[in-house]
Amino acid sequence: MKSIRSMVRCSMVRCVLGAACGVGVAAGEASAQTCGSPLTMAPDSIVETTSCSGQPFAGGGVSGPGAVLDFTLDHPSSVTFGVAANLFSPSVCVVNAGDCATSACIASGEAGAPVALDALPEGSYWVIVTASPFDAPGACGAFELMNDTQAADTILANGFD
Repeated sequence: MKSIRSMVRCSMVRCVLGAACGVGVAAGEASAQTCGSPLTMAPDSIVETTSCSGQPFAGGGVSGPGAVLDFTLDHPSSVTFGVAANLFSPSVCVVNAGDCATSACIASGEAGAPVALDALPEGSYWVIVTASPFDAPGACGAFELMNDTQAADTILANGFD
């Protein structure tokens, strides 16, 4: 598993506060970072944004104010999400796109404990960043979310070697 530091160096796309990134999306296009308007996150990218102005969550896998990022895979891949922040303790919840209830995270993690998903099927997912349950209620702040995406070896996995 790569460390967050190595994921930062290997990033091919970099997004800045409030900007959207991805193929066909203009840099600087603002997004509300809510379930109704998630911020786009491309594979192998870094997004710097805030959880304070995003979606309010209550219960389930996450709670408090949070940012919702739309992450789409064109093919099965192994993905690692790492998050870092200075003013609060962020946590990450990965759900199927459109599941704003967050009652069941596909996977979750926190700063210092990246989310590692092996052979995640192609499709759309939402990556939700809120404060850790161990942080103060309503805590939020600026954070950096990184992902390292490696295409799964589907040919060998299907026995076509």
